[in-house]
Amino acid sequence: MTEPQPHTRLQALLASAPGWVGGALTGVQAALLGLVVVITPAFAAAAAAPTSDGSAAIDWMGVSKLAARLWLLAHGVSFYVEGVEFTLAPLGLTLLCAAILAAIARRFCTKTWASWAIATGTYAGIVVVAEIVAMRGYPGAGPRSAQTAIAALFIAGPAVAVGIWRAHGAEFGWVPRVSATVRKGLRLGLATVAASLCVAALVAGAFTYLGRDRISAAAAALGIDPLGGVALAFGEALYAPNLSVWMLGWMTGQGFSVGEGSVYAPGEVAADAVPAFPLFGALPTVSGGLLVWAPLTIVALAALMRVALRRRIAATVEDLPAVAVAVLTAAVTAAVLAGIASGSLGPGRLAFVGVEVLPVSVMVGILAALGFGVGHGLLMLGAAARARGAGRPRLHVVPDPAPTGP
Repeated sequence: MTEPQPHTRLQALLASAPGWVGGALTGVQAALLGLVVVITPAFAAAAAAPTSDGSAAIDWMGVSKLAARLWLLAHGVSFYVEGVEFTLAPLGLTLLCAAILAAIARRFCTKTWASWAIATGTYAGIVVVAEIVAMRGYPGAGPRSAQTAIAALFIAGPAVAVGIWRAHGAEFGWVPRVSATVRKGLRLGLATVAASLCVAALVAGAFTYLGRDRISAAAAALGIDPLGGVALAFGEALYAPNLSVWMLGWMTGQGFSVGEGSVYAPGEVAADAVPAFPLFGALPTVSGGLLVWAPLTIVALAALMRVALRRRIAATVEDLPAVAVAVLTAAVTAAVLAGIASGSLGPGRLAFVGVEVLPVSVMVGILAALGFGVGHGLLMLGAAARARGAGRPRLHVVPDPAPTGP
């Protein structure tokens, strides 16, 4: 008789236990594993740093606190260095924490609301406790803890739900209760922003390739060893999603800024001195020419998504409200992305780095509306052409009668 696999025995054990057990295990393990992911490269970089007394001179507790604060920064907690506040969250680490939650929830959570709620609450509680300990002595403890709890819930809630869905399936009986107009508009708006963000990531990759020499020179100027370079590359990669969102702002024509007085847009690049981070070597250095037509990319993607969803949103006047919902969805989603991908890198001119929320979200809505209009118009023209073709009389060829004889 075949012995059951370890994960099968674990799932059977969890299924027989109360629903809160798997949820609590999920929250605790995800928080600890997220911390380990950050602390491990920090320890490696500290151990590789040249010192006269070897590893005995390394402040391991200080390194641990620094890594923990970086982990908290991914959950919206400000990072302070000698009184200087940093709020630019590494979205890559945020996404990594969400992926860890989903993977662990898939193994440990049961298909119950209690398991989901306990997993989400446990993770958020650990994040808040870590924030209270790390930020002890800083002003605004109450509001900051509430903000941290909300951010952790927004990260953990959907991630745990995805993990449970992947493991046990899900029933969406509540979906038909939502208006069909809203459902269609949400689908179209989110699809348009997702496609635009994918293209923005490709644009960011292209500028990264063009700026590879600047990135290499900035990394070499830091004078770090190979192991420290790996840790630096890991840290820089955590901000790659931020750069993709910035490039989404670049595609709208509004651009983004890296400090006061700087503008990176298709029509203008006004760059001042930036911090010596290798990641900033990937910023655009060219403007004008054909690049000024970059906003048309979003228009084309919106038109493409509108045509691709033609079976769900028909080319009729009755479906125009769904298109309006899609425009609003695209604008709001762009505003949320711009808000979480921007922040502070220090005092003075670096008090804001990233994308201006209002101009970029408004432009995304306008460009998406233009694209939806083009796609809707093309579908209506196609329907009219098919209708005219169906109304034309068809020619029927009657064969000659067969001969009856000589």
